[in-house]
Amino acid sequence: MAKKLTYKFVKEQFEREGYKLLSNVYENNRQKLDYICPKGHKHKISWSNWGKGARCPYCANCPPVNISFIRFEFEREGYTLLTTKYKNAFQKLKYVCPKGHNGTITWCNWKQRRRCFQCGVSVGSSKRRLMLDMIRKSFSDENYLLLSVKYKNTKQKLEYVCPKGHKHLMRWDHFNNGHRCPTCAGIKQSIKYSAENNPAWKGGISCEPYCDVWLDKEFKQSIKDRDGNICLNPDCRKNCDHLPLHIHHIDDNKKNCVPSNLITVCNSCNQRAKKDREWHTAWYNTIMYRRKTNVIGFK
Repeated sequence: MAKKLTYKFVKEQFEREGYKLLSNVYENNRQKLDYICPKGHKHKISWSNWGKGARCPYCANCPPVNISFIRFEFEREGYTLLTTKYKNAFQKLKYVCPKGHNGTITWCNWKQRRRCFQCGVSVGSSKRRLMLDMIRKSFSDENYLLLSVKYKNTKQKLEYVCPKGHKHLMRWDHFNNGHRCPTCAGIKQSIKYSAENNPAWKGGISCEPYCDVWLDKEFKQSIKDRDGNICLNPDCRKNCDHLPLHIHHIDDNKKNCVPSNLITVCNSCNQRAKKDREWHTAWYNTIMYRRKTNVIGFK
């Protein structure tokens, strides 16, 4: 079992390096011992940390969790620290900068060489200016006008005007990854899906009005009653008892509302019929024909 150190021994070890031990009692290696370093800094340290080589944090420029040290660091650069209690590295510390600006900053950000935001004094400020020039050139190369005059980081939303005059916000990392004006993209998408060369194009019949009888609720209900108020698609992929029923135009012509062109299907089957229209037209015509001729195996 290790022998417990004496107060006399600990004091001698401090004095050998020019430290003055202020504590009068030594209890264990976790006890915080008050001292004054050779340069006059007053602080505390445990014998355990002393034995590991730790010394005065002020002299070693190693910040402790101590408001006195933080105030000392602020004052070295002409800042006045207004906060009187320190909690953690993410606490907002109030200050007055050398130019009289009031602001807040975390100790974590201070250690990363960030300073007064209003002054713009930061180790990385020149790099950000160069970055902004590069970003502005990238926007300009594609005829975009960058309106933002400051750059912070890749998550900042930069204001711009696209070549067609649309004004938006976009992050630099998104622009760099190929994103562009959302308004222009929406216009292109609209043109793409409304063009006549699109496979789904039917000459605009989806925008045409239904036949007059379609407004008659009793007529539509009579079609559902005729079909037994169930989905007539025997290839239905879902348990459609809980799904709403729709009346589907077999030939996709909304003006053709003769009963033989109408069939009752569930919402799921009605949506599926919008794809591969020719196949579904033939499929539902077959179903209607076999129902008419009472073919076994069909609803």
